[in-house]
Amino acid sequence: MKKIFTLYLISYNLFLFSQNILSDDSIKSMYKAADIIFTAFVIHKNIISTTYDEIFLIDFDITEIQKGKDYSRLMVYVVKDTINFEKGKEYLVFAKRSKEQNNNYVCFFAEMVCKSCTNFTIKKIYQIVDKRPFSTIKKPRSKTNYHQRGCGCF
Repeated sequence: MKKIFTLYLISYNLFLFSQNILSDDSIKSMYKAADIIFTAFVIHKNIISTTYDEIFLIDFDITEIQKGKDYSRLMVYVVKDTINFEKGKEYLVFAKRSKEQNNNYVCFFAEMVCKSCTNFTIKKIYQIVDKRPFSTIKKPRSKTNYHQRGCGCF
């Protein structure tokens, strides 16, 4: 119960924070706090009900990785009230590993990637990456069939 409540508080506070246009300092702070930052399309949403709230396990097909390990697909926990992820839409996602969630990733900020607007947050992330030595924007590892990735336990 404590694990879910902690996750809810973190996500809810950052959801309120994300409703306004973010300042440069806020984006830099989120960049430092995140274990992984990526853009990806939503493939599937699974609902996990708890006593406090519903939590989603979102399955992403990653298009680009701004920070973190190379993945082609990744599942991330999200509290229901933080953002409404729509299947087939692309999002910029900031996530952190959570000991409360068995060291899985928990989303603490996300916004839809829009092809017709300025995408201020993602442009700022590109600027941060460009200024950091040895940092690069990564393409996800090549996609392989699930039966070729081992026993399928992950």
